[in-house]
Amino acid sequence: MLKRTFALSALVAAMFATPALAQDQDAAAYAQQQMEQMANEPVTDEQLEKFVEAIEHIERINNEFVTALESVETQEAAQELQMNAQREMVESVEETGLSVEEYNALAYRLQNDPEVQRRVEEMREDEDERY
Repeated sequence: MLKRTFALSALVAAMFATPALAQDQDAAAYAQQQMEQMANEPVTDEQLEKFVEAIEHIERINNEFVTALESVETQEAAQELQMNAQREMVESVEETGLSVEEYNALAYRLQNDPEVQRRVEEMREDEDERY
């Protein structure tokens, strides 16, 4: 499950970053700097709970995207699906109370901080046990 979380976090971070990179390299560099700065701050349980909630929503959206992508016939249709999925993911993250930047910083921490990895894994296991 942790590998799936890593992969999904990396995918989503890449999806969120792609438009910024395409539009403005300076903005992307600033966003990266902000993410790294936020990644050095303490992480609260409340932030991680929101992050875990966001991951669950994003997994659902991603699964729907992958299923829908199998039936598209053109590159344009695939790009439209991706843009829609990305928009839904951003909305889902923001509905949890996190900004995209905060989500990306937490995803970065998840990939690079064993303590955050452990805490997220425990929260996800606790969530699975409830259902």
